[in-house]
Amino acid sequence: MSADFKFSSLPKQPVPRFMLSPRRILADVLSSGWVESMIPFLAFVCVVVGVALTTENYFVASNLRNLAQYSADGGLIVLAMLIVVAVGGIDLSVGSNFAMSAFVALFCFHILGLPVPVVLAASLACGALIGATNGVLAGLIGCGALLTTLATMITVRGIFTLSSQAQMVEISTSARIDDLWDWIGFEKILTMPVGFWVLFAVATLIFVMFRQSAFGWHVLAVGGNRKAARHGGIRVKATIFLSYVLTGLIVGLSGFLFAARQNSISSDTGIGMEFFVLTALVVGLGGFVPGRGAVVPVLIGFATIYLFNNAMINAGFRGDFVQLCMGAIIIVILAIDVKFRKNRHRLLASTYLDPVKVTLEPTKGMAGLMPHEKAPKLAQARILGAGDLDGPEDVILDRDGNLYCGNRDGRILKLSGPDHSEISVLAKIGGRPLGLAFDAEDRIVACVAGMGLLRVTLDGAVELLTDQTGRSLMSVQDDTSIRMADDLDIAPDGTIYFTDATKRYDIDNWGLDLLEGRPNGRLLSYDPKTKKTRTVCDNLVFPNGVCVTHDGRHLLVASTWGCSILIFDLADLAAGPRVFLDGLPGYPDNINRSSDGGYWIALAGMRNAILDQAMKYPGLRQRMTKRVPPTNWLFGNLNIGGVLRTDGAGRIVDALWDAPDGPLYMITSMREHEGALYLGGVTNDKIGRLELADADRRWTGPQSYWGKG
Repeated sequence: MSADFKFSSLPKQPVPRFMLSPRRILADVLSSGWVESMIPFLAFVCVVVGVALTTENYFVASNLRNLAQYSADGGLIVLAMLIVVAVGGIDLSVGSNFAMSAFVALFCFHILGLPVPVVLAASLACGALIGATNGVLAGLIGCGALLTTLATMITVRGIFTLSSQAQMVEISTSARIDDLWDWIGFEKILTMPVGFWVLFAVATLIFVMFRQSAFGWHVLAVGGNRKAARHGGIRVKATIFLSYVLTGLIVGLSGFLFAARQNSISSDTGIGMEFFVLTALVVGLGGFVPGRGAVVPVLIGFATIYLFNNAMINAGFRGDFVQLCMGAIIIVILAIDVKFRKNRHRLLASTYLDPVKVTLEPTKGMAGLMPHEKAPKLAQARILGAGDLDGPEDVILDRDGNLYCGNRDGRILKLSGPDHSEISVLAKIGGRPLGLAFDAEDRIVACVAGMGLLRVTLDGAVELLTDQTGRSLMSVQDDTSIRMADDLDIAPDGTIYFTDATKRYDIDNWGLDLLEGRPNGRLLSYDPKTKKTRTVCDNLVFPNGVCVTHDGRHLLVASTWGCSILIFDLADLAAGPRVFLDGLPGYPDNINRSSDGGYWIALAGMRNAILDQAMKYPGLRQRMTKRVPPTNWLFGNLNIGGVLRTDGAGRIVDALWDAPDGPLYMITSMREHEGALYLGGVTNDKIGRLELADADRRWTGPQSYWGKG
């Protein structure tokens, strides 16, 4: 840093601890995943209240334990059905499978006299075999799931009827007693039946499967879009087959619990169960929704139907009347649910954008340096890779002078030195590569929008470093995922500092963050030694470029919509940022070191008086978004590319501009290397190379950070 630079003398940048806005809270609630369960939950509450008001002592502890005792059968089968619906199928054979699995358990226990663990294995195998049959026909062969499982339902029901009639008397007269068998059927753990805890455990495992396991993600991907899943390398047929097998396995477990509790079966065991289960699934999900593994809403739907059905029957109503009432209530619930889901997105769209008044510092420090006051030096730049690149948002060079950049299609490209005419693919990483940096071991660390922080070796190996941080304490919406990792730099101790530019918008609509004007971004850090990610500073206004100062003691962060550069003390990050430079003439993007001890700042676009005024009127911006597409008025001066150079103390000493009709019209990054400046742009299809007359031709970025290799 410059000798006259004093961190303590810089003005502090206020950073709010949290943001309180009724509109934002409503939008965050509406955009939360759990709000989709609102209607099923309200239906459940209405049923509970209705039953409590009309049935005396229904919710006493003894009756609740009794309800829990019998809930495991249906609850497990609802979860089993959820898996096949999530993968895009259906299983009408669950009732027949349930009855057959229960018969196998009773036959093995009472007739064959097998140990209880073997009986459990036989029941699970029976259910899995029937599930595998459905999986082969519906998954591997490709028969329709509806007709396949209908045929299986009829066939298995026939086998069950013939088998059970031949053994029913002998099973019912068996005198065998087993402590483990009776414990499973009748004992309690923490006052609740064993079956209830089995249901709880299975529900937890399925919840984790959908959230954390590769197989669960594959199931949801296949159910959501089979064609896209196939193109993504997922074995679609195998996933469907395994989903049916897992469904059958869970049904087999349900049949075993039923057998242990009832110790008998009848000819109507399992009849109508598939329709009861489908009803619960529809109430919980709001219909058959492939690609959605919503365990909690489905269990809420099951509890609603289960309690209503049980209360009606206990009240003495005829079965056909109960079915009529259930059908009517389901129609009402679904009508309300569909209406809510349809209007939820409209309400969210109308409330999500939450503008606030923003007053920017007037442009300063630019006397004689504005575009109309200087010749367009960037017009002299040599163009590299024209037409072969797509959106090189950041550019970086290694020790040997090879040039690297991200591409819009998710690749990192290499332009081999010294002339950079040969272009090859270094790695395919997916997502949208943005900021790049070399670490001490000459590996590229990349910010990837929608994915997080990745590391790429120069032989093309890709490693995900982090994609999550700690949740904000005052956030309604879960913001642990890193939504728009933007730029980064690496401190001398190896800590990677990077920005999540906005927590509310993504790479496709990041410009709306400007219209909102709120501090929606954050500065994060990742420690490669501990592999821990933490939030260094939350609630920043679109934090973008990141640069460790020459002395390694401070960190510069560009606030794009604030038209300013913030600075942090790496020895005291908790103290928050100070203002290193403000009143910039445009929107700063990436920041990088220069060979003279100063810094280069890319301007992605120029400020204009109309937008500066509009930022003072939130209501105007709110109305504009409803009437005019943001691309028609959001950025008026993106056709002017610009780069500023400052000294070590933050004084602007030079400005490089392109001509209004020049090829480098939106500059988001620049790197100095051996006397030349390389320029990239997020919307460009090329890279510019400008010779610098007064630069140190021996200076390189890797050497500045890590010394000689």
